[in-house]
Amino acid sequence: MLTGLLFIGAGVFLVANGGVTFLSVAFVAGVMFVIAGIVECLSYSSYRGDNVERSWILNDGTTTFVLGVLILLNKISADAVVPMILGLWVLITGIRNFVHAWEHVEERGNAFYDHLIIGLLNIIFGLYVFFDSEIFNLASITMIGLCIIVQGINIIHVGATIRIVKPKFIKTKEEMLEEAAAKFEEAHANAKEAIKAAKAAQAELKSVERTPKELLDLALAPKPGTDTADGENAQTDKDEEKQDEN
Repeated sequence: MLTGLLFIGAGVFLVANGGVTFLSVAFVAGVMFVIAGIVECLSYSSYRGDNVERSWILNDGTTTFVLGVLILLNKISADAVVPMILGLWVLITGIRNFVHAWEHVEERGNAFYDHLIIGLLNIIFGLYVFFDSEIFNLASITMIGLCIIVQGINIIHVGATIRIVKPKFIKTKEEMLEEAAAKFEEAHANAKEAIKAAKAAQAELKSVERTPKELLDLALAPKPGTDTADGENAQTDKDEEKQDEN
């Protein structure tokens, strides 16, 4: 979350100083991107989302780190190119958040609205970068600052979803009991589901064992009017025609 605030502060500084060139702040921006990428990759294991979402967090952190390295190596320095690259970076992040929100549209919880709002914000700003020359025609450094601000908001959101785990030696007895109780409830729920699945499988097995083979063959036979049945009937007709010819 501190990294996200650092991004927002840097973005506000760039927006307020639209007359400077990106080359004059490239080193600081590159270091900031590298730090943010490392922090986001480290947060991968502590993220509370599902495995797919955690993979997106790792990819996003890796992308941020690579961008920082490229900036430090002076591979991304042209004022006209940097906004396009950062705009694409923000756009991809927005698509990721929007897709995650859409997958949980039926739940309509806080996570859904958080990802939806931040995703739409990222998508709007990411797309705007490519059409800026036809709308407000802002300075390149201003566009870079806006992209960094929007990405900082996304980083803060990732930080807010990190699961904080205390080492055991500083946990209180109450915290250890609460954690053990939560694990018990989870294991108990999983055991119930496993018992239900085992009972259903056992009932199906007994049903198959008690059913005569003739009835099973009839049950497994293709129904009239289906493609399989029509194909078998056609093959039977061909066999009968061959026998008649013989």
